[in-house]
Amino acid sequence: MKRFALLSLLLLAFTACEDTEDNSGIVQGSANEEFFKTGAVATVFDNGRITINGNTELESLTLRLTGTAVGTYPFGPGSNNAAEFTDLNGQIFTTGTAEGNGTAVISEYNTMNNTLTGTFIFNAHTFGILDTLNFQRGVFFQVPVIGGTGDGGVGVGFVQGMTGTIDGVAFEATTVEGLNVTGNIVVTGVAGTQIVNIVFPNTYGPGDYNLGSGEFTATYGVDGAAAPATSGTLTILSNDVGTGELRARFSIAGDTFAIVDGAFQVIY
Repeated sequence: MKRFALLSLLLLAFTACEDTEDNSGIVQGSANEEFFKTGAVATVFDNGRITINGNTELESLTLRLTGTAVGTYPFGPGSNNAAEFTDLNGQIFTTGTAEGNGTAVISEYNTMNNTLTGTFIFNAHTFGILDTLNFQRGVFFQVPVIGGTGDGGVGVGFVQGMTGTIDGVAFEATTVEGLNVTGNIVVTGVAGTQIVNIVFPNTYGPGDYNLGSGEFTATYGVDGAAAPATSGTLTILSNDVGTGELRARFSIAGDTFAIVDGAFQVIY
């Protein structure tokens, strides 16, 4: 009887060992309080930058860091580190906005086994900072490291674009251009025959400004006919004169049109 009991215990222990989950090579955490976990791989590029990628069938997470050394890597404006997350609806959240922030901490780079381990947290936003994703308790554990070519995406986290609602209809520019011309920043968004154009002096930093008069002007055109804005507001979120990265929100109206919930990000 004792022998049978001992045999049962050994069998139970063996079975438990077989069921133990191997958490190596994974990235996981809480995305807006929803658990996220998947396998991951890290790629080191020619210039020493590294990306950590994890993808499920419908979601994906990417961390882009400037190196592999043990230490802390901050996310947010002016940083060459970035975190990006794509949710179940295909929305892309990035820390490369005026309000993005967070950190990644590399705690171990095992050069013998070629694996990377660490933790991370971040706040990321969709284009125009309309939606926020909060990622907590992030962990990448013994993620395998492979070699890559190129620079790993210098200046990551900044996506050029323009969106808004024009006369009640959603607008998203297919092409966006920012120019620094004779002391003015000219931002142009084009979608089909629609063109939104905003002009203002390149010396202005974050703040709220009146559009439609003085130094701040805007026009909206359809089928080649442009109408000026007679009122509106431009809110500059950030304007980095060194990199030319500009983020802003806007609402404008003219005699024949109204644009609300406008947002753009460009490099001029």
